Amino acid sequence: MKKSVLFLLFFIVGMSVFAQKQEDLLEEFNTLKTKFRDTSISSEKRKTLSKGYLEKAKKSGEKRFIGRGYYLFTINNPSKEDKLTYLDSTIYVTKDLKDDPVFPVHAYMFKGFLLSGANDYQKALDYFVTAQSVAKFKNDLSSQYYIKYNIALLKRFLGEYEEAETLFLECKKIEESSKDVNQKSPIKTLFQLSSIYYETEQIEKCTEINKEGIQLAKTLGNESKYYSFVANEGINLNVKGDYKASIDSLEKGYLHLKEGDQQVIDFYLGRSYYLSGEKEKGLNYFKKVDATFNQTNDLYPPLIGAYEYLINDSKRKKDKESQLYYTNQLLKIDSILDKNYKYLLNTIVKKYDIPRYVSERDDTIVALENENEQVIKQNRNIMLVSVLISVITLGGLLYYYRLKKVYEKRYNDIVKNSSAIIEEEIKVEDTNLKPILAVGIDQDIVEDVLKNLHEFEQGEAYLMKQITLKDVAKIVKTNSKYLSKIINVYKGKNFATYINDLRINYLINHIQQDTKYQKYTIRATAEEIGFTNSESFSRAFQKNTGLKPSYFIKKVRENQEKNT
Repeated sequence: MKKSVLFLLFFIVGMSVFAQKQEDLLEEFNTLKTKFRDTSISSEKRKTLSKGYLEKAKKSGEKRFIGRGYYLFTINNPSKEDKLTYLDSTIYVTKDLKDDPVFPVHAYMFKGFLLSGANDYQKALDYFVTAQSVAKFKNDLSSQYYIKYNIALLKRFLGEYEEAETLFLECKKIEESSKDVNQKSPIKTLFQLSSIYYETEQIEKCTEINKEGIQLAKTLGNESKYYSFVANEGINLNVKGDYKASIDSLEKGYLHLKEGDQQVIDFYLGRSYYLSGEKEKGLNYFKKVDATFNQTNDLYPPLIGAYEYLINDSKRKKDKESQLYYTNQLLKIDSILDKNYKYLLNTIVKKYDIPRYVSERDDTIVALENENEQVIKQNRNIMLVSVLISVITLGGLLYYYRLKKVYEKRYNDIVKNSSAIIEEEIKVEDTNLKPILAVGIDQDIVEDVLKNLHEFEQGEAYLMKQITLKDVAKIVKTNSKYLSKIINVYKGKNFATYINDLRINYLINHIQQDTKYQKYTIRATAEEIGFTNSESFSRAFQKNTGLKPSYFIKKVRENQEKNT
């Protein structure tokens, strides 16, 4: 009996000690998290403290503490890649916790923040949606509000303005009815709504929200946000076309904004001055946009319009070097935006005629090279050049004479049979494909895929850059393996050749009808019909037709001129 009582006493004491250790680990985590806000603590010290905590957590065997240990490494690591790695460990360890009030919700949210900062908005959205689901399961109302706000923010960056507006309005209602929300939150929500309204040209709504934001900023004594709303109203007035009032509001807010926000104001100030008649002053602001881009290598999509003004001004002044510089900048920015902001490019950003700018750039390069070449030629030995040219010309003429006959015959055959080429390339005999070739796939599936391929070929989706087998499989509602096999059997070629031939045949037909293709350079033409570079386009064209694209385009242009 005594032994039983003694054992029970030890058990109770042991459990008390265990519970105390659990509380100690939780308190230590909260203490360290607060302590790490002190920027004076060295990175080595942070690493040592975090490592010590993780070792204790692993000894405890408790997933909630092990997850917190990895989380400490996350918040103390300067590398974004390492942060994501430690966060993945945190999520893996804590994903099944049911009663933990913080994890894994905060880990999902943190990963969403990091991905958003890396401009990977779609993946960031996925993590916030997961965090929202877990927060709802745990009835964590506070986290639900902040997650909703960040989802709305991502929806705005993705160009999904209606959904973003709805979510921000829901946040606004929560802020108005809850005392637990940080007082800075309502003013941030109003600012996001203001930005959505001017970006979608809802002028009256934007003005109304800006007035509300200005009043709230005055009440809170928040000078920074006060001027942010003043500047936003300046942008809204620019969209409205009231350029004088726009300049007044933009200049009032300018000096009180962060550097990144000033770049936005530079663009709208430039636009207001330029469109109100003060063109040179406007151009100076556009040049400031370019200077900031050179420092950051990033540009908010709507600001790309600054380069259209700068390029056109260079043309007007016949300043070829400036025209070439700003055109190269525009093309560089276009590639960056396509990577970082590809969703927004389909919504608020004007679609610029990039192939035209490429063509004009090439013409400008040629013009500048010709000017330089004229200077160089003056110092050459004219007699030597003449002899060399004579020898080359004689050999070239003999070769060219024979080749010309072959090329002209090929060209005439292509033009004569261009419609037949397309029909042969994409023809599908509707639903009566008999007999079905043996491809190891159900007959009904083959028929459906061929029908859908026919519809795909009638459209222009194959003109998309870097379209993949998976992309087309999704369009024709099948899998990549089936699609590859069907194309090989029924089209008699692999997928890459199939797509390239569709593009080439599209060009052959359209170039005879649409004169814009006759004005493009090879590089511009290649980009227009989906090729990533002029070399791959030239190879595909020559493989399909037996002719170089430059020769074919030249012949089309000559025939058009003869017929006019």
